Amino acid sequence: MKRVIPGKIKTQLRLDGYYNVLNKYGTQHDSTEHYQWATGAAVTDAELADLYAGNGLFATIIDAPANDATKNGIDLGIKDKDLQKQLDDRLQTIHYQSKLSKALRWARLFGGAAVVMLVDDGRLLQEPLNWRDVHGVDELLVYGRNEMFPLWINGYENNPDDEDYRKGGTGIPEYYQVSSVYGNYTVHSSRCLIFHNSDIPEGSTLANLYRTWGIPEYMRIREELRNASIGPGYSIRLLERLSMATYKMKNLANVLSTADGEDAVLQRMEMLDLARNLLNMVFIDADGEDVGIQSLSVAGVKDILDNACAMLSAVSHIPQTRLFGRSPAGENATGESDLENYKEFVGGIQSGDLRDNTRTLVELVLRGMTWSGEIKEVPEYTVTYKSAWSPSDDEKATQDQAVAAAQLARAQTASTYVTNGILEATEVRRALVQDEQFDPENILTETDLNQEQDWGLTDARGQIPTSGDFSRQENPIVTDEGDCGYVAGFVLNDGRILCGRRSDGQGWCGPGGHIEPGETPSVAFRREAKEEFNIDVGDITYLGNCKGKPDEALPVQIYLVNGFDGVPRCDQKEMFTATWMPPEQILKQDVPGGLVFEPFLRSVKEYLDQLGITLDDFDESKHNRDEDGKFSNSGGSTSSKDASSKENSSKDLNDSRSHAKINSNAVSAKGANTFKVKGFPNKQKLNNHWQNGRTHAAEYAPDGITTKEQYEKRAVQLLESSCGNGIKGYKTKEGLVCRYDTKKNDFAKGSPEKGVRTMFKPDDGEDYYKRQLELEGIEDD
Repeated sequence: MKRVIPGKIKTQLRLDGYYNVLNKYGTQHDSTEHYQWATGAAVTDAELADLYAGNGLFATIIDAPANDATKNGIDLGIKDKDLQKQLDDRLQTIHYQSKLSKALRWARLFGGAAVVMLVDDGRLLQEPLNWRDVHGVDELLVYGRNEMFPLWINGYENNPDDEDYRKGGTGIPEYYQVSSVYGNYTVHSSRCLIFHNSDIPEGSTLANLYRTWGIPEYMRIREELRNASIGPGYSIRLLERLSMATYKMKNLANVLSTADGEDAVLQRMEMLDLARNLLNMVFIDADGEDVGIQSLSVAGVKDILDNACAMLSAVSHIPQTRLFGRSPAGENATGESDLENYKEFVGGIQSGDLRDNTRTLVELVLRGMTWSGEIKEVPEYTVTYKSAWSPSDDEKATQDQAVAAAQLARAQTASTYVTNGILEATEVRRALVQDEQFDPENILTETDLNQEQDWGLTDARGQIPTSGDFSRQENPIVTDEGDCGYVAGFVLNDGRILCGRRSDGQGWCGPGGHIEPGETPSVAFRREAKEEFNIDVGDITYLGNCKGKPDEALPVQIYLVNGFDGVPRCDQKEMFTATWMPPEQILKQDVPGGLVFEPFLRSVKEYLDQLGITLDDFDESKHNRDEDGKFSNSGGSTSSKDASSKENSSKDLNDSRSHAKINSNAVSAKGANTFKVKGFPNKQKLNNHWQNGRTHAAEYAPDGITTKEQYEKRAVQLLESSCGNGIKGYKTKEGLVCRYDTKKNDFAKGSPEKGVRTMFKPDDGEDYYKRQLELEGIEDD
């Protein structure tokens, strides 16, 4: 038996390569044997910040989508280039692009971010934003989730009677406590633009930590980021191990069995290594010794590295061309499909919190510009973020070809309609002026088809008169003196005309006034209606000209308003006391003060003359009304011929007033109704209500309604509801269903046969509903 000398031979544990304690390979903790995912440890905000500052690959993942989403700015669709430039300059003054890009980066890094808007509205930061008195936006302050702490002080059901009561604020804190190195303060949530990095299911263990925010991007990509980051380093070390030196020594086993054998072998190896380092040569014994270098294959290592990069690209949604600056590996791989997917990913960021928050910011800036007098009113606009990528020449050519083909098809369709008498050339020209991408199918509206909104001012055939002074051809009026003429219009509701008392003492009249240089008559009329009665006029019909005041050489161009948004309120400067008056009251001048503005009186009289209707037709002593309110030819001393003529004229007026009436017996004022048309009559009307005019899209964003389809569905749902549980309602004399949701402040009106007419949030809430009920309502069935 071999004698063991203490200190000379050490007992060692030798392990083969299939069992490695360091990386747990082959042990019960081998990661390759685990098929159940386990939650990783939470990462502190400080660790996230340090990782962003020290890891360039991770910083690129955070920065790239945010920068690409904002780098080309926004398109507001404002046709006035001067106004567009003025607004761009104002937005650039507060550095909106860099601020919103920073907010997106911090949202991806920490899970959420906020932009505190310093708005000049006469209130403190901890008070609700006063939208009614915005003087401008002075500065934008960006904070990460780690600097913003939500405070639920009064809860959601704060004070419903308060004018600043938050609607659609479920899950939104009322205040935020800002804790920054630059100072601490409390700010009301209405002054914050909140950015979320996706959502977290309530059942997640991270839900409490990131409640009201989102999850940090690192939590989703850390395994793939680690593999992609350490892979190249391991590869370098692997290359060092793949070139292996071999030393053959005669009788090596016998030498090691001796007491001094191990030391002798080690001394020999050190001498060989020293000689190789000094002289780049090796001295060996000619009898039985040999030294060589053996290289091993590196096949498969590159594939593993490529796979790690591909996995990181997949979970981060960033293509390898953007993340690593190289095309993806693989046969016929070009990266084009990856880039298209990335464009959709960036587009999703643009259409989420970024677009909604930008719309809020733009609205505040425009209101500030209105207050300062830079612009007269907030224009129509739509917020669209521009793409970060410019199309290639081939793509541009393809797009231009498609646009040209579509325009040709529209032109051919319009030409066919004009030839067959369905449309008139003037209607096509007006559509082209309004939008060069016109749709012939939407030139004709519901009004054109059945005159449902002519309010009783059409002729017996239901047509707008084309004889006399009222020509269907709109002729702009321009004189040598540069005077552009005058406009006026009929805004009607249930046969009654909107009027106001003029401040100059000349009596009652409707909206209208002087056409300013550079304006078209229709633009001038819309402006005057907004200034004098605070309404946003929608579709209008040109009626023709009538005589102005005796001392005016220019006639007045008359329009018929087919729809408008807002509650008529006079400006208290040019007009006072907005009132609805029937035509006979105007013709008789049976008005407070006994005076109607002469041109307005003449326009009403001349227009009714085209229908063959005179003041006598409204004289109940000569033409009594029956139980339905229609004219009757009983009474009076007119001849049978005259009576027949008057009766027909009266019948025409009554028919025109009531022909749009839906079968009111089938419509319930307060019960549930089934709408045959589940939405607006056509796409154009839906678009006009969703993103044009008053921009109902912005009103419903706090309710979580972010698409026009959701808006339309909500309108139908409300109109089909029966009254009760916060829902109030009535039906009009025309059989239209009206519903008001007191909890959500939604007012909707529509026809079960022809669909939704409108839905919006009244500025004065239930008071608006009550006024409408008194004006046109039928309280019960």
